[in-house]
Amino acid sequence: MAIIPTSNIAPDGFETLAQARDRRAYKIAVLRGGNGQQQQLATKLKRCRKGNRCNSGACDVCVRLFRLRLLRQLQPILESRPHWTRASVVTADLLFAEGALANVDLNALKRKISKRLERWSLQDRIVVAGIDISLNIENNATVGWQLHLYMFIEGEQTTRLEEAVKATFPPEKTARVPYSFTQLTGKVRPVTYLYKSIFWRRSRYTVYERHPRTRNQPLKRPELSELLEFLGRYPVGARLILRGLRRDGRSLIVTQNGRDPTR
Repeated sequence: MAIIPTSNIAPDGFETLAQARDRRAYKIAVLRGGNGQQQQLATKLKRCRKGNRCNSGACDVCVRLFRLRLLRQLQPILESRPHWTRASVVTADLLFAEGALANVDLNALKRKISKRLERWSLQDRIVVAGIDISLNIENNATVGWQLHLYMFIEGEQTTRLEEAVKATFPPEKTARVPYSFTQLTGKVRPVTYLYKSIFWRRSRYTVYERHPRTRNQPLKRPELSELLEFLGRYPVGARLILRGLRRDGRSLIVTQNGRDPTR
């Protein structure tokens, strides 16, 4: 697997600090035109400075720093195990109506997902999962906010692994492709997908189309405001789920028993 530098220099292709600052500035402007809570969040993001970070899940600069740290923390763990599989999972019960994100309890969802991982058949595997969010649109009609999982699972991409994931996480009925699996090839870029910092309006067109198309489009201002208010309720890192690992200061420590993951 490619080596991630231990310095503060980001790997090739990683978002720059200037890009993160520009996105945050735009979001601050959007939030200032929103409700009282959104305006308070705008003030919090505006005050974020080096040495006094806001640690908000809605702050692009803080999320960028977290993603860089996560890359470096995961590197020795990924290198210590011979095989890893990437799984993208759009599971049931994580679709919410537009306007309803304020009622979603992220911590409760994480506990539910963690309990499923505790009970699944691959109990000795390390799992690192990030929760991604998109606003799904079909034929110009809003489907809703879709929370979905992007996971690194210890082990080779086998039928057993795929079936275990599918049995643990039933598919979302509205998802065209609820599961996607890839054997990792050692590139850094897939690791960055674990905890995304950019969220999209995913528009799917099926009418008069022989092959349905899905396009990523920027969120509209009211949609972005709703999402940011939701993200701002939680600290950076709140969308990350770990199994077989625990935090020890600024490091990640393996806690699972180390049995052969190919068995």
